[in-house]
Amino acid sequence: MLIGHSVSDADGRILTMDRALCDLLQRPERLLVGMNYADFTHSGDVVRNRSAVDALTIGQGPLRVRKRYVRGDGTLVWCEVYVSRLQSGAVGRLVGTIHRIGQGEQAEGPERLWHAAREIAKMMQLRRAELGDDLFADHAWGILLQTYLAEAEGRLIRAEELADATTMTAGMAERWLNALEAKGYIDRDCRESGIVQLSHAGVARVERLLSASAVA
Repeated sequence: MLIGHSVSDADGRILTMDRALCDLLQRPERLLVGMNYADFTHSGDVVRNRSAVDALTIGQGPLRVRKRYVRGDGTLVWCEVYVSRLQSGAVGRLVGTIHRIGQGEQAEGPERLWHAAREIAKMMQLRRAELGDDLFADHAWGILLQTYLAEAEGRLIRAEELADATTMTAGMAERWLNALEAKGYIDRDCRESGIVQLSHAGVARVERLLSASAVA
């Protein structure tokens, strides 16, 4: 569910925030302005969140981050944040679009789905090593899975890294990326950077598959 938007300076200090987001965080805007987003991000998510945002370049994105906010009463709320880094003259800005993750999605993850993704990726690697790529070559799923893991871990992943992770040549990886992009499952807004991210549709489909695979 879309909650609202925030605008920060280039280092992440809040400049303004929608009223609905202030209400979600249980803090008035006057207290939030001047705080860094890390100040009300759960300590377990700060390093991952910071590394991803710091790597974000101007015009690239939006970067998708799942994390926990700490509310004014100390309770936690899971949110999905889409962050873009913009430049206006000499001034840099971070713009966040914040969605609250529903109870059903919390039950399925993101921690549980991340573990499921790691286990599946590990099994795929072992299977290739034991039986060979000629028998088990699931290139499209491998790309989607590695992209999902990168986003869940707060990393930016590029096309050449996906090729390495899935043991494909650069040319083969590019063909599969084009096919997945045509299906609407991945986004490559900035081709020059080579960054690959899952689209909304891609995230939904990957998480449904992970949910079916995850062990309770």
